[in-house]
Amino acid sequence: MLGRYQPIVVANRAPLALEPADVYRNTPERLVKGAGGLVTALSSLASSTSALWVAVARDEADRALAARGDPAELVTEDGTTYRVAFVEPTPEAYDLYYNTVSNPLLWFIQHYLWDLAREPIVDTATLYAWREGYVRVNQMVADRVVAEALASAKPPLVFVQDYQLYCVPGMVRAALGDVRIQHFVHIPWPTPQYWTILPKSIRDAILHGLLGADVLGFQTRRDVRNFLLTCEENLGLAVDFRERTVFYEGRAVWVRNYPISIDVDGLLAQADSEEVIAEQARLLSWRPEKLILRVDRTDLSKNIVRGFLAYERMLDYHQELHGDVQFWAYLQPSRQDIDDYRAYLGSVLSVAARINRKFSRGGWTPIRVEVDDVMARALAGYRQFDVLLVNPIYDGMNLVAKEGVVCNRRDGVLVLSENAGSYEELGDFALTVNPFDIDETAEALYLGLTMDAPQKQARAERIRETVRAADINRWISLQVQDLRDLID
Repeated sequence: MLGRYQPIVVANRAPLALEPADVYRNTPERLVKGAGGLVTALSSLASSTSALWVAVARDEADRALAARGDPAELVTEDGTTYRVAFVEPTPEAYDLYYNTVSNPLLWFIQHYLWDLAREPIVDTATLYAWREGYVRVNQMVADRVVAEALASAKPPLVFVQDYQLYCVPGMVRAALGDVRIQHFVHIPWPTPQYWTILPKSIRDAILHGLLGADVLGFQTRRDVRNFLLTCEENLGLAVDFRERTVFYEGRAVWVRNYPISIDVDGLLAQADSEEVIAEQARLLSWRPEKLILRVDRTDLSKNIVRGFLAYERMLDYHQELHGDVQFWAYLQPSRQDIDDYRAYLGSVLSVAARINRKFSRGGWTPIRVEVDDVMARALAGYRQFDVLLVNPIYDGMNLVAKEGVVCNRRDGVLVLSENAGSYEELGDFALTVNPFDIDETAEALYLGLTMDAPQKQARAERIRETVRAADINRWISLQVQDLRDLID
């Protein structure tokens, strides 16, 4: 099907990032695959179909890539080529679009993070950021998509990604009319009531923008249901819950869930690389008898502090574990230009330090925190954990739950929040917890550490089977199949 069409992938980030030369390490400038699950998921589609990737130039490195061509032909070290068309908003417009509206406003709404007694404060500055930042950048992106679609000899298939670009489908639809658009939302979709944090003009514009698509994709059945309810209750639209369809301006918009996944074979090959084996050797030099692991960004939604508090409660209840267990939190810095994120990282480090002061003795430190971003080290941790804690407040999917168990060599146990998107697929084989209940989480950590080998093996095998059967290729193929059904 894709051979008859011109795929256009639309995302805030480009698939590649420019890594500058490092004179101290004697490494040259190079192109590396961009960070994040979204880029990983879509890179195979873009590279295998000669898709055009439309992205926003976020910084000087992106602008340097944009200067290489229009669109830029970017080639990775393994010879894979990506065609990327950048739009280049002013730094002020980008800041309003990304750092005022997308993050934190929309991100916080969609992860239920606002302390509503105090925040957010919506005023004329918010409306200005929406108009001059978010809408302006979305229009620039839409205009570029339209230009590329008109220049193509093949009819376009437009794949728009995530919460930064909610207005793009409606804008493209208004310009082209007869075009096939799919928009995938990678983060949770909250209830209709929670969306009323936003002024009606903004929240309605978001829905009108999304409904410009033919197919809307979400991570879970719960997200699909919440979106349908939002259309019905907040816009008064006709909705068919059985068929998962919204009727809008004479069109039927399909709303589906496509749980995102991982490239299993690629990840396993990376986990067996020399770099990862070297990191594993360093890990084994300090590894305790029992290892609890978490791998996360320092994002408020990840619930890192409550994970530490649950571990503290477990140590209070089970003193026989003292000296034999360690909680390794391998954390990647996230959005440290936002005050709330900097404060949260401070809280994470403060709580870990307090627990270490409380329990440390005889060379044993109960919590090991590293704030870094070395994938090989994370993969080494995946290979070696006894318990993997994934306890987000809310998450669209959380690929750590899938990556960790697939890579693990010890039949480690997954402790999983019931509010993670991966719960729908993996919850039956994990120890599931309410992410706010630290006593329940403490008990789950203990059960994971003390579970007998046959049960651990059975649970780990079922998770691996589930992930392999629904890998990243299936995530893409299901979306393409729905587009085929819609077109045919």
